[in-house]
Amino acid sequence: MESVLDNLLWVEELLPPGFDCVPKHGGMAYYVDMKLVLILVERRGLYEHKGVSYPFELWNGAIFPVLKKAQNAFFLKYLFLENHPVNKDWLYIPADNEDFEDQIKQMMREISRANPLLGLPIKMEGPAQTSKEAAPRKKAAAKKVRASKKSENAYFLNIAKKKN
Repeated sequence: MESVLDNLLWVEELLPPGFDCVPKHGGMAYYVDMKLVLILVERRGLYEHKGVSYPFELWNGAIFPVLKKAQNAFFLKYLFLENHPVNKDWLYIPADNEDFEDQIKQMMREISRANPLLGLPIKMEGPAQTSKEAAPRKKAAAKKVRASKKSENAYFLNIAKKKN
């Protein structure tokens, strides 16, 4: 298979042993321990997404998948990370950053340390999940019949009047 990466192929050497890779988003996606931990892309000249222009190329650099709720921990430690506008669960380092190589090495240490906040688990789909008919259905709860409160209120008013 011909590599879709030219300039960023060196990053593969920094990954821990036993990684898997597949083509994704015009680049290569890397998996470690059943989690997507890195996407490398080299497509130059794209600065716009859904009508919004960004000060960096959107598809030329390194994407680190991190759940949105865990991203603050990375932003506090690594000020160079950007939110990628295409996916809310992606942190991004554009390849045109001045310290790109050093920044990549810092993030690759997090991957090597198996930081539990870094990466997205692979979604496993079995035959039961792919078919809606195969999924167990919940029984619909019987609707409660709401009787008119008018007669109930009249009854309590009669009781209150008798006590006075």
